Amino acid sequence: MLKKFSILASFLSIFGVATSFAQISQGSLYFGGGFGFAITSNKEKKTFSGGSTTVTSDGPRSTSFSIVPGVGYFIVDKLAIGIDISFINESEKTPFDGSGSQAGDYNKESSNLISFTPYARKFFMLSDNFGFTGTFGVGVGFGSSKLESKRGNSTVTNDGPKITALEVGITPGLVFFPSKNVGLEANFGFVGFSSTTLKTENNIFTTKNTETSVGFGANSISPAFSFAFRYYLAK
Repeated sequence: MLKKFSILASFLSIFGVATSFAQISQGSLYFGGGFGFAITSNKEKKTFSGGSTTVTSDGPRSTSFSIVPGVGYFIVDKLAIGIDISFINESEKTPFDGSGSQAGDYNKESSNLISFTPYARKFFMLSDNFGFTGTFGVGVGFGSSKLESKRGNSTVTNDGPKITALEVGITPGLVFFPSKNVGLEANFGFVGFSSTTLKTENNIFTTKNTETSVGFGANSISPAFSFAFRYYLAK
């Protein structure tokens, strides 16, 4: 029993030494990146009168992928300022079942966005290597979109609206330091304000459509859930 306790104590001692060097003091620098990925799909089920026949068909399917490199600097202990640059790709594919449609027909809208988000991040540590973060950021993004439609053997692609996005708010997260210089993060949700403007131009007129959101989940740039890896350099 004493031997087992000694082994456990030695393990905890080693673990403590390995993970008690969270570099979040004034003057420290970190850099790294994160990524976010999400897929949403829908199924539509139709049951005809009498319930004898049920037809199931695919509904809209959307995907979102983002890569977010960035750098930060601790102006005081546990408070850093930094900037993230986001590269975001989103698409939504909707089966087309209108008049004259064939199997495999669809409409698809895809977009690419680049954004810049300066931020301030506060660390609330529960131990030497684990804690919560709160990040207040102001992000501005610009991008373009494509509209694609398939009818039978013919596929047509056209330019879609130009995109401008703005978001101001707070993103909560978790941080874990498995070693002296490595930090792992999980960020989830968004509370604040966002605005997305779609601009369409032709030879006759220009149309702008702006959608705004306020509250929880009102993000127009930040992914709803993301992971990040950061390397910390002590002062």
